[in-house]
Order: sequence, then C-alpha cells, then structure tokens
Amino acid sequence: MRPPAPRDLEGITRVLRDADLVTEVRGSEDAAVYGVSHDSRTTAEGDLYVAWRGTVADGHDFVPQALRAGACAVVVERPLAVDVPQVVVRDGRAAAALAAQWIAGWPASDLTLVAITGTNGKTTTAFLLRHLLAGTRATAAIGTLGVVGPDGVAHPETAALTTPGPVDFAKLLRSCVDDGVVAVVFEASSHALDQHRFDGVAVDTAVFTNLSQDHLDYHGDMAAYRAAKLRLIEHVDAAGTAVVNIGDPAWADVSGPNTLTFAVEADADLQAEDVCPGPDGTRFDLVWQGERLPVHLPLVGAFNVENALAAAGAALALGCDVAEIADRLESAPQIPGRLEVVVDGPVTILIDFAHTPAALERVLATLRPLVEGRLIVLFGAGGDRDAAKRPPMAAAVSRHADLVILTSDNPRTEDPELILDQLEAGLGDVDALRHPDRRAAIRTAIGAAVSGDLVLLAGKGHERTQTVGTRKLPFDEVAIAREAWAARGAA
Repeated sequence: MRPPAPRDLEGITRVLRDADLVTEVRGSEDAAVYGVSHDSRTTAEGDLYVAWRGTVADGHDFVPQALRAGACAVVVERPLAVDVPQVVVRDGRAAAALAAQWIAGWPASDLTLVAITGTNGKTTTAFLLRHLLAGTRATAAIGTLGVVGPDGVAHPETAALTTPGPVDFAKLLRSCVDDGVVAVVFEASSHALDQHRFDGVAVDTAVFTNLSQDHLDYHGDMAAYRAAKLRLIEHVDAAGTAVVNIGDPAWADVSGPNTLTFAVEADADLQAEDVCPGPDGTRFDLVWQGERLPVHLPLVGAFNVENALAAAGAALALGCDVAEIADRLESAPQIPGRLEVVVDGPVTILIDFAHTPAALERVLATLRPLVEGRLIVLFGAGGDRDAAKRPPMAAAVSRHADLVILTSDNPRTEDPELILDQLEAGLGDVDALRHPDRRAAIRTAIGAAVSGDLVLLAGKGHERTQTVGTRKLPFDEVAIAREAWAARGAA
C-alpha cells in the first residue's frame, strides 16, 4: 500500500546512515519516493529500487528495467552510471528491509510480534500460537502457509517463501495494522535471518524449536546454519523473551533479555509430562510453576507436544493464562499438510511436509505403532537443494517403512533419476519402487495398499505446485490422492 503522500529520499538515506550502511550518495536527496521495490518486474512509478547481488541473480543487472518502469532513485551496492539519485550501501538486503519498514511507517511498532525459528515445527508452532493468542487478541500468522488471518483461515494465494522478502514483509505488516490485527506470529527461516529480511524489526518473543540438518547447500555446514538461526536473538526487544527448547542440545546456551525454557519429559520452566500418543491425538500434562493441567491435543504425534509447548511458552511470555492455554490446545485446528488425513477408511492416507532426515524420523516413528498393517511411504527430495541429506532421509524411511515408493519432490533443474539414485543409496534392504512421475507414484502407492495399511505421502505437504525445471506446475496432492483412491474403488 502506497503512503498518502511521497516521502523524500533524504529520510530513507538518514535511516540507512544511522544503520552504518551508506558509503556514498550521488545526486539529490530531494527525490519523492512513493514505494520500495527490489523486483524490476513489479516496480511502479515513483519507487525506490534496491539492488543487491543475490545467490542466483544480480539485481544491479535489472536497474535499467526498473528505471524504465518509473523508479525515481536506486539503492545499490556499487555505483552505477544512471541519471537518477543513487545511494551506495554496504548491504542491499539490509537496506531494502530498513527502507521498506520506514516507508511503511514502521508497522512493527504497532504490533506484538513473535518470530519462530528452527529446522522443524515452525509452521505448526505458528499455527498453534495464532490459535492460542486469538482467544484474547486479533492475531495473524505469516509463513510457509502464507498469511493466516485472525479468522484462522490460511490464504494459499499468499504462500511463498517461509519468510517473505524484505519489501513484501514490510507491506504485510502494514496491511495487518491497517486491518486491525494487533499480534503477528511469523516464521523466521535461516535464509531470511542470514539475508536480513526483517532488519529494523524488533520482536517481543523469539521461539527456538529444534535444529537438525537442512539447507547445507546454502549455509555450508551446521555451524553456519546454527549461527544464522541465532541471529534471531539480535531481533529480541530489550524487554522481550527467548522461548527455548532446552531439550535440544543445540540451544543449550541460548538466552535473551528474558528466557523461558520448555522440554518434553525433562527439566524446564514449562514441561510436558506423562505423554501418551494415540490415533486421535496426544494426551499429556502441562506443567507450569507447580500447576499441572491435563491436555488432549488433537494432533497425532508426540513431536507435536513439543510444538504445543513452544506455542504455549510464547503465549505465557505474552501474558496469557496457563489454564486458558491448556483449554485452547484441546481445540487446536488441523494444520494443512502436517499429518493431514486425506482418506480415513480401511486404508488411511496421510500427507505430511516432512522433508529432512529428522522430520521423517519423527513422523514415521510416530506412525509406526499406530499401523495395523503395512506402513507405505512415498517420498523424494528437492532438486537444487542440500544433496547431502538425501541418503540420511532414505535411511530414516528404511528404519520404519514396509514399502517405499521413491519419487520426485520438486526436481527443479536436476535430473529426477539422479536424485532417486542418491536416495536409493540410503535405503538398505527395504522393498522400494521407483516412479519419478509423482502423480503415477501416488497411484502406485495407494493401489498397493490393503485394509489396515497406512500410506504416507511425504515431502510436499501444503504445497499446491510442483517445480519442474524452472516452471511451477499445478499439483494439488490432496486432490490427486483422493482421485487415486476414488479410481481404485471404481476399478
């Protein structure tokens, strides 16, 4: 949303100078700025275009297109031969975040903000926390599912990266304020933290879920991956709270201005004890400051108790009553694409987003005791992403599955067969079939099931597209699975 009147470039430059980002200014700082853009395809008349050298493309190459679209000034990481004012900065990403927040009127200052980071559980924790806070305040969530509004409805058309780019993030926060939202829960991915996508934003509460191998194609090693996650502490307000899963050794030394720890069946400020998983959810005792409250969480899997604790800890840090928290956990909604039941009959068909070794291990260890017949697992691995995790993913599946269907996830520009080769290397002796065509693989998995079997379609979860090459193709796994089940019944 554009401001009612233009802002002058000098104001943005002042903000960037205060952050020690500016190295040089060329041209007048009197330019009238109506908006901020970092994509030349969406740049509008009067925008400030911000360029940086990215991992795939260099935004400086698109400055001419942005100027033709009407950009009135540019922020760049190196001086360019252009006829508009330019601000040269040390870090274009950080500059984009600050400029966007400034021109949006610093919307974060009008919101209670919670950021959630970790390898697994971010989306479920965000969904649960939005539900908990909704009892006392209008709350939205931003993350993998897109924007989930105060009504609890996920708007799939807004789904993109786990955390939007810096300009879109500022616009989303502004929209939330304008729509009467008072609290926002958002997922903070390691990429977003490393790329300064929400610089200039202070959060009231930061949640650390867990840490396991993922995204090493980007970060290089686990130490750098962890360091990126830990940047979230820098965003915690001086009076804010870090809510930390003390049960994960990776976070043993993490603390904030205030710290609240949580753990399952271990010593912590907030605990879950006597955990009893079942096919209709998980029962446990929520223990807080000497008070013990029974909870029936309607989400399958003991690992979801950890997610519930993370959400409960954040709610407590924000002043919610523990009895109210326990009560609202019992009405927790189904999280799209997270052990989502697609068919519940003689054969059970579930969809889950698990796409890391640890996530697959947790999900399958949860399902194994609940299956009367065979556990049939369909999964793949994303192309152009961390290849080192592929054999461990397959090894996790092989420890629990009776039948494995290897297939494509989002192959992107990699050869799907080569991805399957790398997965197959980690399977061991478990029975496995290969179908690089995921739609055909789903039909095979469902067609092979008999009464008592459970079919898990892992990896894509809530996604409604499949990326093949550089194209995103429509791919609604829920609909495809139901069609396969219906076709099987008609056969």
